[in-house]
Amino acid sequence: MKLAKDIRAIEAMGPAQRGVFSKGDLQTLLGEKHASAFVRRIRALQDQDVLKRFVRGWYVLPASFDLATLSQRLAPDSYISLGAALAKQLIVGTTAERKISAIKRGRSRKYEGLGYTILHLGVAEHLLFGFDTEAGVRWATPEKAFLDTLYFHLRGRRYLFDVYSDLNLSALDRPRLTDYLGVYRNPKFVSFVQGVLDESE
Repeated sequence: MKLAKDIRAIEAMGPAQRGVFSKGDLQTLLGEKHASAFVRRIRALQDQDVLKRFVRGWYVLPASFDLATLSQRLAPDSYISLGAALAKQLIVGTTAERKISAIKRGRSRKYEGLGYTILHLGVAEHLLFGFDTEAGVRWATPEKAFLDTLYFHLRGRRYLFDVYSDLNLSALDRPRLTDYLGVYRNPKFVSFVQGVLDESE
């Protein structure tokens, strides 16, 4: 009886949560005060495939969770960038469907679960800018996603697309890009970006 009630509660809240639940979310939703009983109820939901554990402390609705939302909740100060953001803005056509990358301050971190990968790449505080918020998720602007992509390309990261030939650079706002580039303090990086832009003309 309690299991059926729990299933209904989870499914009812699923859309609002975009399929993503923290342990705290579930404790509040189920109203279970006893730790051992809470664990049993969560295990019962997992046994019914209503919930799946992504990483410690985080659960998802396996058929309908939003990977970008999960990424944002794992690191609230982050923003989605690189391939996912470029594809969303039609700057590039190819991206990994089960992998998403975000930018955050501090050290990089990787999360893997259920066949998905969330990669949080760390940058200095002054480079944490250039994003808009959509449905509670921060997304890099096209210009910042482009700069982030080149920034990590120079640090050895490789993509499913070629940074020299597969990017639709005509879609970028050049004045905004120039303003963004002025924030970067590494002359080598600035020169590299300008070289990529020159080759596209």
